[in-house]
Parts: sequence; C-alpha cells; structure tokens
Amino acid sequence: MIQFTSEEVDKLRKKSKAYPLTIEKLKRDVEEVFHGKQIVPKTGIANWTLYYYCPDCSVQLQFKRESPTVHICPNCGKAWTGEPYDSAWWGLINRHNYDAVFGMAIIWLSTGEEAYAKKAIEILMAYAKYYPDYEIHGNIPYNGPGRSGAQTLDEANFQRSFAMAYDILSECMSEEEKIYIRDRMFLPGAQFLLEHRHKQLHNHEVIINSAIAVIGILFDRSELVEAALYEDYGIVYQLEHGMQPNTMWFEGSFGYHFYALTSFFAFEKFALHTKYSNIHHKNYKAMMELLCDYMEPDYGIPMLNDTNYGHLGNMKDLYEFPYRELGGKRLAFVLNTYYQKESRDNLEAFLYGADTIETDMLPLKNFHTTKDKSGHTILRGPEGRYLLFKHDRYGGEHDHYDRLGISYLAYGKPVSRDLGTTGYGARMHYDFYKNTASHNTLVIGEENQSPVNAELTRYEEKDGVIYVEAEADWTKPYEMPDSFTIVQWAEENYRTVSMKRKIAWTDRYFAEVFLADGIPEGKTADWMMHFSGTQIPGEADEEAACENHFTGKPLTYLHDIKTDPIKTEGTYEKTYECDGVFTKIYGLSNGQTVMTATGPDNPSSEEISYLVERRHGNRIFCAHLMESWTKEPYVKNVEFQVSDEKITAVVTGCDGKESAVIFEL
Repeated sequence: MIQFTSEEVDKLRKKSKAYPLTIEKLKRDVEEVFHGKQIVPKTGIANWTLYYYCPDCSVQLQFKRESPTVHICPNCGKAWTGEPYDSAWWGLINRHNYDAVFGMAIIWLSTGEEAYAKKAIEILMAYAKYYPDYEIHGNIPYNGPGRSGAQTLDEANFQRSFAMAYDILSECMSEEEKIYIRDRMFLPGAQFLLEHRHKQLHNHEVIINSAIAVIGILFDRSELVEAALYEDYGIVYQLEHGMQPNTMWFEGSFGYHFYALTSFFAFEKFALHTKYSNIHHKNYKAMMELLCDYMEPDYGIPMLNDTNYGHLGNMKDLYEFPYRELGGKRLAFVLNTYYQKESRDNLEAFLYGADTIETDMLPLKNFHTTKDKSGHTILRGPEGRYLLFKHDRYGGEHDHYDRLGISYLAYGKPVSRDLGTTGYGARMHYDFYKNTASHNTLVIGEENQSPVNAELTRYEEKDGVIYVEAEADWTKPYEMPDSFTIVQWAEENYRTVSMKRKIAWTDRYFAEVFLADGIPEGKTADWMMHFSGTQIPGEADEEAACENHFTGKPLTYLHDIKTDPIKTEGTYEKTYECDGVFTKIYGLSNGQTVMTATGPDNPSSEEISYLVERRHGNRIFCAHLMESWTKEPYVKNVEFQVSDEKITAVVTGCDGKESAVIFEL
C-alpha cells in the first residue's frame, strides 16, 4: 500500500475502536451501494451531473438510486423525465459508486470486515469488464470528452477515486484481479487522460494531472508521474502559476479555489511518503490561510463568481490534512470555527486529522489588497456588518462580469449578498447569475462587462471613517488569464469606459460614489443593487407601474417594475426588510430614472427586491448611503452636496447630531 504506512494503518484501526461514530457514519454513507443491487453502466452513457437541475427552480434534482427515469425537484415537486436527466443520473451513479468503493475500502482497512472489501472489489471488476467498451463521448463547451463520463473532469475524478481505493483493496485481491483491473481500466484511463489534457491554467488540469500521477505512482510508471507533475501545465506549474498575488486561485471563486486544492491534496495524500510530494510548497499554506481574511461574520464563505451552495458543503473538511502536515494558527482557526457547530467525526479527520487542534480563536479583521493591485477589500463593523468590494482582474471561465461590485451583510443576514450561481446545466446560470446586471455594480447598455484589470487606488482610515476607492479602466491594457474562456461580453460597450467606486465605511452606515466616464453615445448606464426581502409598504406611494422595457439578460427576468417621478435634485429613499433587519438606502437625485422591481434570488424559485438607477450621457455619477438596523435607525436624514471638486454626504442622526463624509472627485 502506498498512501498509508503500516503505522498509520495501526492508528486507524485503534481510532475505529476508540471513535466508532465515524465508522458508523461511513457505513450509513455506503449502505445503499453495499446492500443494494449492483448498478454499473455497461456503455459510456453517463452525462454531465450539472444537467441534473430543475430548469424552473435552479436546484439539484433529488437523486434516487432506484429511479433512473423519473427525477423529482425537491423544491417544486415537479417530475422531470428523458434527457438530459436520465444520462446525468448515470453520471451520479458513477460518483456514488466510486465514493462508496473508497468508503468500503476504508471500512475494511479500519475494521477488517471483509464483506466490504469483497463488495468493493466486485464493483471494480464490473467497471473493468465494461470500461474498454465505453465510447468516447461528451460535448460540454471548453471541456475534453470522457469515457466513463461526458468530460475529462469526470473521467479524472472517476479514475483517481477508484485508484486510491484500489491501492487499499489490492492487499486482498488475487493477482489475476489486480492485473485485470489495471490493464482494462487504470492504464487505458491514464493514457486517455494524458491524450486529452489542455495547455491552460485551470482546475480541470489539476484534477486530470492528479489522476494521471496517482495511477503512475500506483503502478510504478514514472513516465506518467513525471508527465503529470513536471510538464508544462502539470501539477507543479498549476501550483506555482495558478495562485494570484492575493493568494486566491486565479479563477476567483471559493468554489474553485477549494476544488483545485481538493485535487492538489488528493495527490499529496497519495504521494506523501514518496519522492514526488510537494506538500511543503509555500503556496499550499498561503491558499488555505486565505479564508481567514474573507470569512463572513457567521464564518460563512462568500459566494464569489461560480460558487454555488453545493461547492461549499464539505470544504472545511479539507483543512484536516494540511493542518496535520503544515500546522499554523490560521488553519487551526478555520477548523475550530467549523467544529463549533459540528462534531469532528468526518472521514477527513479520521484519515488525516491531527491528534489535537490548537484552540486559540483569531479575530476577524478588515482586509485589503495592496494599493494599485487587483484583489478584494473586506470591511467589518458592529452588529455583524460586512462589506466585500471586488476590484480584481478577470479570472476566466468561472468568473462573473462584476468589477467594482459589492456584497453586503448585516446582523448575520445577507442584506445584499452576491448570489453566486447554480448548476451550469440550468439555464439561469448563463441567463442570469453570471451577468453584470445580477450584481451590485454598473452595467453599460444592458450588456456584460468585458475583461479588465480593476485595481485598488485608495485605502485610508481618517477621522473614524475608512475610505476605499477602486478603478476599472477599460482604456488601459488588460491581461487575459492563460485559460480557455467563453466570450459573453460586449467589448464595444466598455472599451472607452473608466469607472471608479469610492466607499466611506463607518460603524453605523456606509456611503458611496460611483463615477463612469467614456460611456458610448446612446448606451444606458444602470447602477444595480439587490436586497433580500421586500420593500417596505407605504414608501412606494409615488412609484408608478411601468412595462418591462429591458431587453438584455438578466434584466428581462425582472418584473413588477415601478418608477419614481424623475427628480433633478434632492434625495430619494427606499427601505427594505428581511427577517427583522431593515435597510434604508438614500440616493442622490440628479435626473436618473429610479426603478424598483422583483426578480430571482438563489434558488431562482425565490425572489428578492431590485433597485435600478438608469442614466444617460458620456459621464455619469451617483451617490448613496445605506444603513441597517433591527430596532431603531441612527440616520434621520441625508443631504448630498455636489460641486465640481467633491460630493459630501451630510448625515443628520435621530439624535440631531450632524456628521459628514467627503468624496473628492
């Protein structure tokens, strides 16, 4: 066995007796496959599992092993049949099988219960029987094909998971079984993956190369290991070039930050006791420590870019292995926040966890990237207030088109949180969630922002106020990532545009000014903000219903649109309520059209409130102030004073005291 030493095996066997709950949970996890009828596809029929989503609700369908042709939405209850759901069901069958086989291998290794090893080997033998006849298939955009699944990503996960189980189970296999599985499944699978790699930075290439390397180590094929590790765009290249200066994986999504790390560490777990391990590379610890800077007040993970709720389920489990190998207070802190709510009986802790975890908790602090660099700023305040300001560079396929966007929480509630996305096979992924107008930023001509290198231009604390400013300037050269991407933006709408967002953050409220220059003639400029919950009744007396005159996605998904009378001076107000948290926005009136609407939340079957300010002209600016409270507000009135040189927000509190924040233009 390669991935565990004899000492580690002895320890696992002792832990299984001392902490039986983990083994009991693992037995429950594999029960359906262990006790059920063997289901292994005889042909390459499996499709993309991200097609297994309800088109109406954008939530994953309820997988049932005994139901290959009827697929129920857990949200609306509707039954879906036919394609692509039937073939996606087979993709989930494969995933359940390889997860269960690895689980059964661990049960046998830890307890000696041979029935689990026997069942796991039977499944491996069945796949080896059919695998040579699996046809190459799949037409998922910007992904190579698969054999067991519809893309190289699925193929790699399939091969690597089964190979890690095989390493354990080989000790109770006959030589004939070992050779049969090796020659019919693993070596052809590794060769297939080798032939379908791409020369790009991408989480897929990490996954593909990790699978090739594991199989190479498993069967002492050094040519496979060295190709997967050391060739251009191999594992070492991805590790050294995929991390941005702010230590986030270049795709800019926590979902893919951890997805890439999952495959990096899958390889490291397997290779740890070999000459091929790179576990002490500095980038591993840096990428794992990053979450400490971004954690939301409830220790949640921001839904940046292509991150969905399914991505975040077990990501904190991933910290067990690097903490054991690398240590450090920040990794311990993440684990401790996790175990405040859950017991430490997960499989990662059982297999790779340290005996003890440091118990010191760390304060959550403000965070920002270096001035004149791309990245993010995190601002924190009393009552669980949290603002994430996005001023990073374009990250490729899994990025969203939302430079200078913000995400805002208060009192533990997602007042105006980034919506993330859904399964990529669901229409709302491309129709709604990825687009500029579903984010809290500025959209030109109802079309998506094109790639740009946004940068932080100011971070200063002055008189109890934190001033943060960032710029996205499309007139400057920008750097595209070394990665395939889908063009879904309107370059012509932005190539002459420069945007600046200036934020003033206080303990009670925050104010902002948004400026844009160089807007092409005839193009609209829409400042967007969405709010969880609903607009307070009675405050909309002046609003008048209007037809949906939006033409671009995702604005066509908004409905119940109302407009305010156009005002050229003064301040307008809107108040929203979500689960007892009230948020009021004060906006400068300078001739814009102010629209309120209802539109999709995530999941899309639920709805939230949208606020749109539409302006026309080559140069536009807007100003706002936002406050959240549960009992009584602090702010009574806001007056915006505008000159050629500055915009001042004069705030009158309910106690009669005045304060002001000043934005230099």
